[in-house]
Amino acid sequence: MNNNEFIRGKVPITKEEVRAISLNKLNLKDAKTFIDVGAGTGSVSIEAAYTHPSLKVISIERNDEAIDLINKNVEKFKLTNVDVIQAYAPISLDVQADGIFLGGTGNNLEEIIKWSKDLLVPGGKLVSNFILIDNFYDTLKLLKKYNFENIDVSLLNISKLEKLGGRDYFKPHNPIYIISCEKGVEDENE
Repeated sequence: MNNNEFIRGKVPITKEEVRAISLNKLNLKDAKTFIDVGAGTGSVSIEAAYTHPSLKVISIERNDEAIDLINKNVEKFKLTNVDVIQAYAPISLDVQADGIFLGGTGNNLEEIIKWSKDLLVPGGKLVSNFILIDNFYDTLKLLKKYNFENIDVSLLNISKLEKLGGRDYFKPHNPIYIISCEKGVEDENE
């Protein structure tokens, strides 16, 4: 999905190229439940729900404007498989998730990492994006501390063609760190 398909405001959006790679790493094809934490405009939730109509999507966001945008985008795309929850994660959920995307964690990073591991099914995927290198390193340390497996890190640099003085140039976007990992199968008995 293109970014211009979404109703947008001042809330940050996960850019389409980053979203495509993150959703690919989540591998939601046969998933039943997906949780999007710090959902922002809801672009990750919306694209996951739109692409996989039988997927139950739980979109968690604390910001009022962002909640409004997510709801507007759910309505625009006529989605019935997205539950929007206004909250500050971690929250109590009575589900097991096949995939979790961390788009924003506020100041609750460690609590959200532990909470995510508890909610994931064995082999379930966790993917997170960062523009701040400190947040990336903090998350990487915590994923190792809590024994997530198959940790994979990519650094994505995207530039878009734009006009400058009647000519074209590639305007760079912020580099994005993408971490993907999974809950180990041996964690099933935890």
